[in-house]
Parts: sequence; structure tokens; C-alpha cells
Amino acid sequence: MAQEDTPMTNAPLTPGEDQDPEPTSPAIDFSPATVAYDEKFENALMTAVLYPKTDASLPTPPVNPPMVQPTMLPVPVNSPLRTHTSPIPGLLLTHKKGYHTGGPGPSPSTVNEFAKKFIEEHGIEDAGQLERIVEEKMQEKLEEVKERMREREEALNKNKAVERELEDLAVQRSAELRVAEKIKGGKRGV
Repeated sequence: MAQEDTPMTNAPLTPGEDQDPEPTSPAIDFSPATVAYDEKFENALMTAVLYPKTDASLPTPPVNPPMVQPTMLPVPVNSPLRTHTSPIPGLLLTHKKGYHTGGPGPSPSTVNEFAKKFIEEHGIEDAGQLERIVEEKMQEKLEEVKERMREREEALNKNKAVERELEDLAVQRSAELRVAEKIKGGKRGV
């Protein structure tokens, strides 16, 4: 009777281009949906999207990706940990194909699931068609991001104007109260 080979579960992976190991321990979710809102980060992101720097000298990505803890998210837009280019001009990532908030991107299985669904939804039949549709969708999403950031900038400018107006009114009210106190004080002395 022939003995069947049983796969070794702890054997190292055979090196290959498209083999990314799935995490064996519970994965940390770095997705932007899990990152707490940070106004300063969002404003810096808005500036990077609307007014991208055209700096020709990009930092050299490290050989080993940086250790980014979930508590560090979002990683500031100007952080030296951001060394990888992204589809958004002016915004660097902490990891190749990582999230804009920092940290590694989705797992290979999540990417594969998304790719299969995308191909089915768009009826893609060949690589050329896939490239065209992906490029179109990325441009659409980039325009959507820019539009949202323009709306954010407009709202921020309105808020700043309202804050200035409130400060002016507070100064005016303070002056009115001082005048009223002087008038009251002057009548008592008469």
C-alpha cells in the first residue's frame, strides 16, 4: 500500500511572485473605516489631494516595511514613514498598496475577492479591457475624492468666517458692556 504524503502546515512557502501568506494569527484591521476621525489628518489629506506637491525627489522605501501599530493611525500625511507612491498624486503611503490612513493594505484574499467581483460586475473578458475599466474607475473615484475635498475646503472656509464673525461680535459685546458699566457708574456719582 502506498503511503500518502501529508502536507506540512508549518512548511515555508515556495517563493513566488503572487504568493502572499495569509496571516496565521488574528489579523489587525488597518482599514480606514476602523480609524478614529482626526480633523488635523483630514485637513492635511485635503491639502495633499487638492494641492499636490510636485516634489521630484521621493523618499526611498525601506527594505522592510515600517511597523505601524493601529494606535498610530492615522499616520500624519507628512510622516517619514510614508515612502510609497499612491494613486492619489501628492499622497504617499506607509506600505506598498497600503491604506491612505497608514498601515498595510487589505489581505491578498480580500483583494482577490474584490477582483473577482469587479470582473463579474463589469463583464470583463480580457486584460486590456480590465486595464481600461480599472483606469476609468480610478479616475472616477479620484474625481469624487477631489470633489469631496473641495466641499470640505469650502465648509472649512465658511467655518473660519463664522468663527471670525463670532470673535468680532464678542469683542463688540465686551466693549458695549464696558460702556454700559461706565454709564452706570457715572449716574451713581451724580
